[in-house]
Amino acid sequence: MKFTHLLPASLLLCGVGLAQNGDDCSAPIMAMTGANAFDTTANTDSFYHDGSCVGRDGFTDVWFVYTASATGVHTFDTCGADHDTVLRVFDGSACGGFCLAGNDDACATSVGNNFASRVQPALTSGQSYLVQIEGWGAGDIGTGTLTITQPAPPAGNDDCSTATAINGVGTWAFDTTSASTSTAFNGGSSFCYSDINLDLFYEWTAPAAGDYEFDTIGSSFDTKMNLHAGAGCTATCVAGDDDSGGALTSKIAVTGVNAGDVFLVQVGGFGTSSGQGQLNVTTYVDPCAVNPPDQFAPNHSCSAPAAIGDGLYSLNVCKNEPDYFALTIPAGGTVDINVIFSTATADLDAMLYEAGFCEDDQGSGCNNTLACGFSGSDNETLQYTNLSGSDLDCLLRVHVWPNAGGDSNTYDLDIIGAGVSGPSLFCDPANANSTGNSVTLASSDFSGSGVYHIEAEGGPVDQFGMVIVSATAIDPGIPVSDGALCLGAPIGRYSTSAGPGLNSIGRFDAAGVLQNLFGTSTTGTGFDVPAVLPSPPGGVIATGATWHFQLWYRDGSNSNFSNGISVTF
Repeated sequence: MKFTHLLPASLLLCGVGLAQNGDDCSAPIMAMTGANAFDTTANTDSFYHDGSCVGRDGFTDVWFVYTASATGVHTFDTCGADHDTVLRVFDGSACGGFCLAGNDDACATSVGNNFASRVQPALTSGQSYLVQIEGWGAGDIGTGTLTITQPAPPAGNDDCSTATAINGVGTWAFDTTSASTSTAFNGGSSFCYSDINLDLFYEWTAPAAGDYEFDTIGSSFDTKMNLHAGAGCTATCVAGDDDSGGALTSKIAVTGVNAGDVFLVQVGGFGTSSGQGQLNVTTYVDPCAVNPPDQFAPNHSCSAPAAIGDGLYSLNVCKNEPDYFALTIPAGGTVDINVIFSTATADLDAMLYEAGFCEDDQGSGCNNTLACGFSGSDNETLQYTNLSGSDLDCLLRVHVWPNAGGDSNTYDLDIIGAGVSGPSLFCDPANANSTGNSVTLASSDFSGSGVYHIEAEGGPVDQFGMVIVSATAIDPGIPVSDGALCLGAPIGRYSTSAGPGLNSIGRFDAAGVLQNLFGTSTTGTGFDVPAVLPSPPGGVIATGATWHFQLWYRDGSNSNFSNGISVTF
């Protein structure tokens, strides 16, 4: 078992005692670019670590000092050592510097159970750095080689002002290992990235009018890419991409290009990623062309949404053609939106906006949303309750995640609660009960695990009640005992005899809220109405149908009814 202990800075013993063979940070061995042999057999423990790198302290180590002769990402490794090593590089040549990089087992090379290390910090030419090689545990001592590799000279296209000229379709190999990170030219709008690191530039000229695609598919590292219209450092951002090419590579398509149009392509890495890559330019084929437009197309911008209401719709969406829908959430109403799909083709996301805050930028994430479905797994679920006091006009955007490997996907859109003016109550208020109150279903809504959730409030404590249902509403109702029955025949009873999952019987608590007694409510109160109807009337609740509900309840030796509620599904 591996144990970790860190010592506070006040207890660092760097510099204490006599250094031998690079045995202390105050007397390191001078390292050169290339191979540097070491032997920790006769060395002692330094107990030095600033807490920001690999958490191992107090085991046999050796120290080197290295002065960089080039600026860029350097590689330090102990691959092939005969024992398990921990490797750290510290800023500066004096004890106590900040740990720039640390690693335990990155070499993925073992001798028995011993693992060597590799780090790749960015260094500055002329600056000196301490390198510590420590055994992972008390018995990890022996020999090895510290190999230091400096970056190659910077590529000629390391800046937007010196972009490499290319044209037409083809593949161009590149290596960002020694590239610098642009500062004056990195980003430029919400559609481009401002954090592309170790980047290179290409100035591409279109050979003919048409549609083109730029990607880094086949690169060996996690890439990022920006595409700018125009030449040189005055080019204007068109789009940015991180992972749309799959396997952490990038892909951007541009349509309507004219012959002779010039684009500046900026390629680099995510975070500190760098390495060998390739820029591919191909003729773009619209992935949406293989999918026939669904019934709402074209609805691909905030300014051109398709009006939609409650229902279940089978649709398709493409990366360059997001779907927008206009819907209204009534005052006090709750809308439930489910985007049902499989990521086998492409990952989908969904965002609900108040109409005036809609975003066309598919990379905007959850900014300015009322509800947001932004997971990386199948299906997205959104729910929003309108507490504004008036009907709320909203826009729903469903799109392919910009960094998804696929370009299009089919999906089912299930909307419940849009375009209905809140709970439609009738026989309201109901007759008063022994508490002086009447039972109301006004807090019912589209929630819970069923198709609708009935919530009953205002009842007499410890009295029992059950939900009843009918396809017909009667207002005013028929007097029955102390209340009014407001449903027409046939009337269904959600009781024990209705079958498993159809029992709504509950008991009012001290606050007058009906507590569910048979586990048919996800909230513990009221009842989650299932799609299956009790018999009579039998059958299932269909989309677009309207059903009417009441609560019958005991009140001492008499009985009473709640008001009624009409629900369109």
